[in-house]
Amino acid sequence: MPKPAIVLALSLIAAATVSSSAMVSAVAAQEHPVGNTRIVPPQAPALIEMLKAGGYVIFFRHGTTPDYAEPSVTDFADCDRQRNLNPLGRAQAQSIGEAFRELGLKVDEVAASPYCRCMDTARIAFGRVEPARDVGDGGDRAIMRTRFSTAPKPGFNNVIVGHGSAGGLIGDEFLREAEAVVLKPLGDGKFEPIARVRTEGWTQMLPRNRLPPPNAPRAAQ
Repeated sequence: MPKPAIVLALSLIAAATVSSSAMVSAVAAQEHPVGNTRIVPPQAPALIEMLKAGGYVIFFRHGTTPDYAEPSVTDFADCDRQRNLNPLGRAQAQSIGEAFRELGLKVDEVAASPYCRCMDTARIAFGRVEPARDVGDGGDRAIMRTRFSTAPKPGFNNVIVGHGSAGGLIGDEFLREAEAVVLKPLGDGKFEPIARVRTEGWTQMLPRNRLPPPNAPRAAQ
C-alpha cells in the first residue's frame, strides 16, 4: 500500500497536470473559439466578418445524443427507433441558432441527413430544413461534394447538418457532436476547410462574451 507521502506527491502532480491543461485550454479558448486538428482557423473577429459577408457552407454534426447503438434505420420518419437528441443536444441547437441570429449570419439553404437527430438539430437551430439523403451515412458523395463546392447566393451561407465524418470528404477530420466545419466553396467539386467551430464557439464569438469589459486592465499596463 503506498505511503501517505507518496500518495500526496502523486496527488499534487495530478493536480498540477490538470491545472496546466485547464490553463492551456483557457488560453486557447480566448485566442480561437474553435476546436481544430489540422485546420488552422482565422481569429474570431476575422471569421465573423467572413461569415457575415456570406459565401460559405457550414457543415454541422448533429447535436449530442445518448450513448448507445441504435438498430438499423429503415424508416427515417420513425424517430422512436433512432438515437435522438438528448436535452443537451436540443440546447446546443438552440444556442447555435441564437448565436447566428445575434451575430447577423445570414443562412439560405438548410439541408440535413434524414435521421431525426439531424433534422431536429437543423429545425431547432434554423427553423427550417430540407431532408437530403446524400448527406446521410452512406449517401451519394458526388452530390455531397457538389453541395460543399457550390457557392450560396451572395451575402448568404448554406448550412448542412449530417454526421461526424462529413461523408469522408474532410479527410481524417471527425467532428464532435454539434461541432461544425466551415467550408469555402471553390467550384468544380473543390472546396477548402476554413475552420472547425465547437458548439460553444458560436456563443463565445458574440461581442458580449468576446470583448473585455470597459476599463479592463491589460497585460501591458
